[in-house]
Amino acid sequence: MEDNLPDSEYNEFVQSNRSLILNGIFGSTTPIQVESSITFARYLNHVGIDKRNYLLFLKVLESNNQWIVDALIGKRNPILMFTVIKPNPMLVTRAFQLLSFWHPGQIYPKVLLAVIGIIQYTYYKPDDGFRIYNLEINDINNLGKFLDSERDQMQEVNALILDILDKISKMGEYRKSLDKNQLAKHAYQIRIAYFDRTKSLSDVIPEVLLVKLPQTEAQVSPSQEFFAFFQKFYNN
Repeated sequence: MEDNLPDSEYNEFVQSNRSLILNGIFGSTTPIQVESSITFARYLNHVGIDKRNYLLFLKVLESNNQWIVDALIGKRNPILMFTVIKPNPMLVTRAFQLLSFWHPGQIYPKVLLAVIGIIQYTYYKPDDGFRIYNLEINDINNLGKFLDSERDQMQEVNALILDILDKISKMGEYRKSLDKNQLAKHAYQIRIAYFDRTKSLSDVIPEVLLVKLPQTEAQVSPSQEFFAFFQKFYNN
């Protein structure tokens, strides 16, 4: 095969090997797939996130595999990972979809922090955030379900979610509407349910969303040889 294929042949080549390529860069069901995905994630970490490739970063996060995610995030603060991207409907929609996909306990903490970071950044000014993505009650529930009533309000995830809910509870202060008023009240009620020990989150959030589950399946890990090599490479 020639080094430089014409675009038409190159596209045909990629499409004919699509499954093989996708399993190699996004797969996480076998050790060899995880090893390949770790390498691709590390490459993305080196390239850096921008408006053209941020969906690739989200796709890698969807693996929910700690080794792949660690390679993607590296030494970055996961909360700030997407703050270089101007919030847009696609980004925020995917963030809430990820929250809706997992139950509390299922999601790798760095993935949760990265996703919550998107929402915090978007709704820093809640009315501006609402223009980007029309928040719904179910979105707020899927955010609030990750509050841990058994842990302190200063615990990182709790603190982030409570801050977002506080901002959403002020939605409509400058641009009022009935929808915003309902969203603001619901966010306020979830915060109260967390702080008021006579109440429960299930008083506000559907109980089925609050069910804590272990990770859906055991984390597939890379081989010991690959892990040792990667750790040596990563630390240099």
